Amino acid sequence: MRWALICVLLLTSPVAAQNLGGFARVDPTQSQAKDGFFGKTHVTLSLSQGVPYRLFHLTDPNRFVIDFQQVDFAGLLPEDFDQSDQITALRYGALGNGWSRMVFDLTVPMRARDVSLDIANDGGAAKLSFTLTPVDADEFAKSAGHPEQAQRQSLPEPSLSYAPNSQDDDILVVLDAGHGGLDPGAVAGPFKESTLMLALVRDVREALLRQEGINVALTRNSDVFISLEERVSMAYELGADVFISLHADAVTLGVARGVTVYSLSDQASDEASELLAARHDRDELLSGVDLSEADDEIANVLLEIARNENAPRIKRLAEELIDGFQANSVKVNSRPHRHAAFSVLKAADIPSVLIEAGFMSTSNDLKNLQNTEWRQKFAQGVVQGILTWSQKEDILAPKLRQ
Repeated sequence: MRWALICVLLLTSPVAAQNLGGFARVDPTQSQAKDGFFGKTHVTLSLSQGVPYRLFHLTDPNRFVIDFQQVDFAGLLPEDFDQSDQITALRYGALGNGWSRMVFDLTVPMRARDVSLDIANDGGAAKLSFTLTPVDADEFAKSAGHPEQAQRQSLPEPSLSYAPNSQDDDILVVLDAGHGGLDPGAVAGPFKESTLMLALVRDVREALLRQEGINVALTRNSDVFISLEERVSMAYELGADVFISLHADAVTLGVARGVTVYSLSDQASDEASELLAARHDRDELLSGVDLSEADDEIANVLLEIARNENAPRIKRLAEELIDGFQANSVKVNSRPHRHAAFSVLKAADIPSVLIEAGFMSTSNDLKNLQNTEWRQKFAQGVVQGILTWSQKEDILAPKLRQ
């Protein structure tokens, strides 16, 4: 893949240089994408000050991406900003580690031309402008890709908390709140999956930390975007004993309710599970992260290890979690343990599960996710499941080594 780092910031005034590294804000009244002649689209972003930025594009589907260091998009509405027929969807938000991102979905391959960042001498306000111009599909594909080092640039430090009287042999549970930043996940009215899962993951963390012998790390503790690959990398780097990713999807057909625990399999247990995994990964793809070559080594090598060695442990973990939920009066799905090829579960030598805590498309589940008492019951279910699983694994370990 050929890298496509199109541009970087050039400071043009002493005022801008003084402001470099500050927090820029978008002026929504002076920012717009609109169509011009010959299939071109003119994009203007008005910023309170100049900041470093980079432009690149990706294929399958065709997307144009802008990364900033760092921009507040408050007040910018996609329906007001996007007046172009060539841009079918727009997403933006915090990327992590001081970066923000905008992603434009394109109807046809387009590249940025006439890129400029004009910075005012009086106050340092800046205006980023460029023209998206249709190009040949082959040309677009050849130059598509992330800027050099962009993949790992956004990796934030995980939030690590220790149990009372922490010991070296304590269990480390990595909790992953799904989605975040420019990827809100499922949306139901004013509620975003990313926000609800962050609240839930914090409640689970507090419940786990009340148990001696369990330490907890969060992949994210704020509304930032972290790629699936980076979440898996965090678990590896921390030496996680258990990885749990929390989600709350929505369905457009039929009705689904209750907690479901997913473990990794390249063969989905049912069509709904397969579609769910594809949708989660596609959300990542549409957010600007290209998954086409991600996790190849993990998928091809460690999955075999998971099948032969770790799959029984993961199965037991899923079952104990389900028992823990039921013991704490948390309603589970009619088929509570399912399988799918979630990318976030591909740390195959770490026992990993993805828990759909409910379905935001079901009113009772949505109410539960907002309810403090229900979240505490859910958290106690996780605690009971992990403790029981861990105790049984300690008993089984000598037998498995024989």
